[in-house]
Amino acid sequence: MKVIKPHVITDMMMLSSSVQENDYPAWASGSTYALGARVIRTSVHRVYERLVAGAGTVAPELDTTSPPVWMDVGPTNKWAPFDDVVGTLATGPSPLSYVLSVGFTDSLALFELGGRYVDVVMKDGTGGVVVYQKRIDLEVTDIETIFDWFFSDLDLRTDIVITDLPGQYASAELSVTITSTSGGASVGVIKPGLISDLGETQYGARVGIDDYSRKERDPFGNTVITKRAYSKRGSFTMLTTLGTFNRIYRTLAALRATPCVYIGTEAAGYEPLLIYGFFTSFNIDISYPNYHLCSLDIEGLI
Repeated sequence: MKVIKPHVITDMMMLSSSVQENDYPAWASGSTYALGARVIRTSVHRVYERLVAGAGTVAPELDTTSPPVWMDVGPTNKWAPFDDVVGTLATGPSPLSYVLSVGFTDSLALFELGGRYVDVVMKDGTGGVVVYQKRIDLEVTDIETIFDWFFSDLDLRTDIVITDLPGQYASAELSVTITSTSGGASVGVIKPGLISDLGETQYGARVGIDDYSRKERDPFGNTVITKRAYSKRGSFTMLTTLGTFNRIYRTLAALRATPCVYIGTEAAGYEPLLIYGFFTSFNIDISYPNYHLCSLDIEGLI
């Protein structure tokens, strides 16, 4: 089990992107807006929707009226991968790219990918020398027969982690490019950061989802389903050594209520064991003189 504590991406760290921040017109003080009109605020990278027709001079993010006249809809398309939500996607023509100034960084997590290939390049500084380069093919279709070759649906990974970035560069530049073989490309979460080892994941781990869709019956007994988001959840047990006891305890205590990327295993075929979220509880059982068992319950973000 490993955990990535992500960097908080700021405006200064965003060097360039193929995704433009032009989802809707920018808010203009004093302008009159119709009910349902949407605007963007590039200073906070959010989209707002008008709840009451009219004009005003107070920026949407500062609206304190009751009832409010603006509703926060979500991040702008360009900044969607950097909020603390799974389900907001940055979409655009292929290839879709981001170039970030990330500093010390040894790991990267990407979730909700839409594309065929991911290219990751790290330079030792802005516009510097390439020190890391990797292309990842997201296609994992299991082809065993001629029938599978012609008729199997293309199976693409949506979540990946990279944990071998060279982390010694204080001014590292990181570029991420998602390429699709047809149509546009998308990504929901881009989280570069620093990784910590929490111990060896034991067999018996449990993963699943919490579905927030509504299933109700109308007066005639018909089931009415309202599809909504879902979140991952997982329960893990890790084997830790005596020498790492204090470090692991301090690491997890410091990460309480902090969205992080938890990696149950990096082995191929276990994508559901990658969870972006926070832990709800952890316990360390001092079972043996030189080894301990640490249990961790993780709740994914939506």
